Amino acid sequence: MALDSFWSQWLNESPDILYAAMRPQQGSPNFLNYWRSQQGSNYEDYLGRLGRMALGGQDPTLQYSDFLQGYPFLQRWAGMSPGERGEQPQRFSPRLRWNV
Repeated sequence: MALDSFWSQWLNESPDILYAAMRPQQGSPNFLNYWRSQQGSNYEDYLGRLGRMALGGQDPTLQYSDFLQGYPFLQRWAGMSPGERGEQPQRFSPRLRWNV
């Protein structure tokens, strides 16, 4: 992919933005979860959106607050495993052990 836009210098100096922009956006849930786990936070999703805007020839002028208003927090939370959400039920209710 040739970077002939005005923003090509900015993308070349910010490899994290370019990497986030090149992450796949479609595929099976497991495939997408793998790529999200590589960088995973909503800020990296925001950087990816900015990078895709620059690669498309648009000015990356999207504000972070505007990005967060449309961000699917509940869907992302529901798609996580209990360990990814930080739930550790065994910590407070360990298995019962009988010492006989």
